[in-house]
Amino acid sequence: MEKDTNQRKLRVCVATCNRADYSKLAPIMFGIKAESAYFELSVVVIGSHLIDDYGNTYRMIEQDDFDIQARLHTIVRGEDEAAMVESVGLALVKLPDVLNRLKPDIIIVHGDRFDALALATSAALMNIRILHIEGGEVSGTIDDSIRHAITKLSHYHVCCTRSAEQHLIAMCEDHDRILLAGCPSYDKLLNVKNKDYMGVMKAWLGDDVKPEEYIVALQHPVTTDIKHSVKMFEFTLDALISFNKRTLVLFPNIDAGSKEMVRVMRKKGVEHHPNFRAVKHVPFEQFIQLVAHAGCMIGNSSCGVREAGAFGTPVINLGTRQTGRETGENVLHVRDADTENKIIHALQLQFGKRYPCSKIYGDGNSVPRIVKFLKSISLSEPLQKKFCFPPVKESISQDIDHILETLSALAVDLGGTNLRIAIVSMKVHSFIFM
Repeated sequence: MEKDTNQRKLRVCVATCNRADYSKLAPIMFGIKAESAYFELSVVVIGSHLIDDYGNTYRMIEQDDFDIQARLHTIVRGEDEAAMVESVGLALVKLPDVLNRLKPDIIIVHGDRFDALALATSAALMNIRILHIEGGEVSGTIDDSIRHAITKLSHYHVCCTRSAEQHLIAMCEDHDRILLAGCPSYDKLLNVKNKDYMGVMKAWLGDDVKPEEYIVALQHPVTTDIKHSVKMFEFTLDALISFNKRTLVLFPNIDAGSKEMVRVMRKKGVEHHPNFRAVKHVPFEQFIQLVAHAGCMIGNSSCGVREAGAFGTPVINLGTRQTGRETGENVLHVRDADTENKIIHALQLQFGKRYPCSKIYGDGNSVPRIVKFLKSISLSEPLQKKFCFPPVKESISQDIDHILETLSALAVDLGGTNLRIAIVSMKVHSFIFM
């Protein structure tokens, strides 16, 4: 595609909220940065990126040599439902000034987080085009509602699977504005497995650990049933302690209920247990190598049903948080993880097995497709999005232009005959004069 020398660069703003969405957005950011003749990239960082308890993960962005144009502290601490709502409100207060300063033509938003909903709402109300990554998917919690709400606010969509694409079409989104690209993280993860994974394993799990002889555990709260998800996490830790394998445990995300889950970790002594390594954050490339060579991954992270399948790593998915997602045969669901023994049995079934690699979510070539899609966006297209609703009964309301057109047509003398047609009280009557 040749660049029109008279056309200015497309101003693209990428907004990232946390460690998970940055792993999907970073490959796109690199792709945009490499096409500097076409795009002007700006980066906005909000959410848990800027919180020490969650690893100050904005540093990853700086280490990747991206300039951050705005850092917004938008998280209200409390880790409960009210704090999530207040965080959305705080983001809505702070974002307009930044967007007014950057004046992006389009903003790229990922996924289904409450922070992302604030970004999409702000951009939509400020007449900024929105490109949504990973719309159309189904997971099984409040995330679905947030994800679909962002879809309705967005002008363009990049989805990862054929089913997600069909969901977007069923939601009346314009098919011409949907790109089936695959997951951007696959562009990176499919190339990392054979790197220096032994060094990574030793750094995070100790010198005596061997491939496929350890577990990766990552479990988040379910905000629609916090009490149950905290109890399930307690069962998980008890099962892992009993199973007696080296285990890397990542701290949960910042959703409501995470504070209670951290208390459970400390009550169980996870941070000081000889078999456990408890960490707040692992850089994505290293984390993927740990997942690729693990004997098993357990919890309810989307990584278990998405990225782990690319390596055939056995996964135990606990509870309902990911039960709606497409998965490979490597995933064993334990929807009612209500006892320690049930989780131990799942560990006995899965630990150490290998499954065929699955590429449901991508083939490693999504970024070139996304960059090409961005280049095709014309700012001359109407900003007001249209929905492709199925046909319905025509409206019976009246239109003045239609009425005047009808009156004009019916006033014409038909062929010089004595036939005349008149309109009386908007009803057509024929009168024949002999």
